[in-house]
Amino acid sequence: MNKTKVKITTTQILDEAGNEDKVELLTEATREFTGDCFILDYDESEITESEGNKTRLKIYKDKLIMIKMGTFSTKMEFEKNKSSANMYTTPYGNFDISFKTIIYDYFLNEFGNGSVYIEYKIIFGGAEETINKIVIDIN
Repeated sequence: MNKTKVKITTTQILDEAGNEDKVELLTEATREFTGDCFILDYDESEITESEGNKTRLKIYKDKLIMIKMGTFSTKMEFEKNKSSANMYTTPYGNFDISFKTIIYDYFLNEFGNGSVYIEYKIIFGGAEETINKIVIDIN
C-alpha cells in the first residue's frame, strides 16, 4: 500500500443549454493493487461538503465501485451500459438513487497511474434525472 495524489473532477449538467457545475477535489489517497483492481482510500473534505467521510474507490478495467462511509453513505457502481440502484443516506434523510452508466473509459497503467472517465445519469427517487461526469486522475 502506498500514497498517491488524486484529482477528482465531478461535473453536473444543470440544464439543456449545457450549463455545468464543476467541483474539483485534490487529495492524497492510499493505493493498493489486489490483482484485479486498484483500491484508493481517501478522506473527504469541506470542499465536497462531506468532511469526515471516507471514500473507497475499487477501480476495475470495466467498472468502478465507489463506497462512501460516514454522515453521507452510499455505494455507487459504474459499468458501461448498466444500471445500479442504492440508498443514499444523509443527515436529512434517506433517498433512493439509481445510476445508468453511459461511458466508462479506463486509462490506468500497470502501476495504477493515469485516469478514469465516467459519464452517467443519476435518477433521484425515480423522478429527477441529471447527467454527470467524473474524471479521476491518479499520479
